[in-house]
Amino acid sequence: MEGRMCRAVIKVIIDATLDLARAVEPDNKSAPPGIMVRCSGASVLECVIEVDCTTTRGLLTLRNTVDDLIQALQAAESALSASS
Repeated sequence: MEGRMCRAVIKVIIDATLDLARAVEPDNKSAPPGIMVRCSGASVLECVIEVDCTTTRGLLTLRNTVDDLIQALQAAESALSASS
């Protein structure tokens, strides 16, 4: 991505780190242009969100993407906990 980027990092400590990353991966791969989301990690899940901030909507988009990712992580964690 080009231009000025805004970045947020979410770190989650959970036993099922890889399962949680896999659970949100489909949403991350289909992110709209100008938004990049990637999650990885072994003992700590780290999700990095980068958004093109060359427009005035950039920070709002970053905030909304963080909110969406947190909701997806919470839902995935709940599903993983229920299946254990």
